[in-house]
Amino acid sequence: MLTEKKIQDIATEIILVNDLLDDDLLEFCMIANQRYRIGNPIVTDENYDFIFILELTKRMPNHPFLKQIEDEREGFSEEKIKLPEKMLSTDKAYTWGEVEKWLERVAKFSEEINIPYEEIQIKGTAKLDGFAGYDDGTRLYTRGDGNKGSDITRVFDRGLGILNDSERGQGPGEIVVRRSYFESHLRNHFEYPRNFQASLIKEKELDHFAKDAISAKAALFVPFKQLPFWKGSIKEFKYQFPDIVSELEDGVDFDIDGVVFEIVNVDLKAHMGSNRKFHRWQIAYKENKEKAQVRVLSITAQVGRTGKITPVAELEPTQLSGATIYRATGHHYGLVQEQGLGAGSIVELTRSGMVIPKINKVLKKAEVDIPTNCPSCSSHLIWDSDFLMCPNINSCPDQVVGKMIYFFRILANNDGFGQATIQKLYDQGIRQVSDIYLLTIDQLTSMGFGEKTSKNLIDQLNRSRKESIEDWRFLAAFGVQRLGMGNCENLLKK
Repeated sequence: MLTEKKIQDIATEIILVNDLLDDDLLEFCMIANQRYRIGNPIVTDENYDFIFILELTKRMPNHPFLKQIEDEREGFSEEKIKLPEKMLSTDKAYTWGEVEKWLERVAKFSEEINIPYEEIQIKGTAKLDGFAGYDDGTRLYTRGDGNKGSDITRVFDRGLGILNDSERGQGPGEIVVRRSYFESHLRNHFEYPRNFQASLIKEKELDHFAKDAISAKAALFVPFKQLPFWKGSIKEFKYQFPDIVSELEDGVDFDIDGVVFEIVNVDLKAHMGSNRKFHRWQIAYKENKEKAQVRVLSITAQVGRTGKITPVAELEPTQLSGATIYRATGHHYGLVQEQGLGAGSIVELTRSGMVIPKINKVLKKAEVDIPTNCPSCSSHLIWDSDFLMCPNINSCPDQVVGKMIYFFRILANNDGFGQATIQKLYDQGIRQVSDIYLLTIDQLTSMGFGEKTSKNLIDQLNRSRKESIEDWRFLAAFGVQRLGMGNCENLLKK
């Protein structure tokens, strides 16, 4: 279980996401999501989506947490009531390439029911960052789990207005506060609008901040039907995409979390339908544009499971996209040499859709220090094209540990065999995966694992023996160079 200090260290990126065990990453995502839902976020939306959830998706793409509807009222104890219609989450795209893939799926579905591609209409609106609700004219519900929510009609009884003074009963929308009002009246009292918005829907009596915002018509329920929108053909959508996004983002005085696009054609929407979490006819585009110029303090060499030496730039602490950045990868030493990335260099840093901060380019070069010996086993390093490599593939501690961690992570039918567990096993003389599968509870306890932990680990090994997985995943888990999951799947198809 994560301590509060470790949660804060992860949130502020003192601990990098790449350094987290799978279980710790999952637990952090769950905690961050739960605190966001109750109006007490610990990371920005951008950090949550672009760093933590992207990394979790990469490591555990089929984990149930990624497929569940985020509960808007988790943490509040109220009776759940069936919603008038399902309120699902929205699938997300972080690049134009991902939006194009969505359009390809739209085209495929349209062919199936003979709707000409050029006749498909798309509508876009800003994606508000508030508390989702559904107003049927009599009751206002939270989104809950997408099927059942809580009755919070009290917010209207307290005087909460509706955008444009429009009528009740317009279906789905969000409870939000005007951005301009938050900056001028609430910024000194609440860290995020989300913190304030949570106070509007709680059962307790409203404080004076909430009463004042409602009175000023700054706190509102915004039905999606009332939002400014763009509408046009797929052809127009493709050619005007950046301008459409910019126009929609600038068109509302509320905090937003991207832009939502959906198919207008009723028959096509019905045919595309939904899965358990998303409507297939809808997608949210989210981008992160911030950049910063940062001084490099030093370059640290790290050894991966394949023996590749990765340069990591230690940076002057820099605020970017709501977080303090301390480190960023330099990718490989060929690039370090070419760009002049060294202590004292100035780099342009960005986090545009990346799992970790990315060095876009070196603005001011510095002297480069190329290591000659492996930081893990002290073997003499060799060059393989642009990559600096440790040739000690069977005995280099970091490589051996990395390979065992990789096996269990890619296998994905077990829990508990992350960095800390594997490192401890290595320290006790374990050098290969087959040795791990031969362990007993007594052996694990003699190595310093607790009795309960030892039993859990053996249970997970037994689960791994019995739980079926894809053949390509099993092959990929052995970490053969250039045989990642995609290549393994293609190979085994033949």
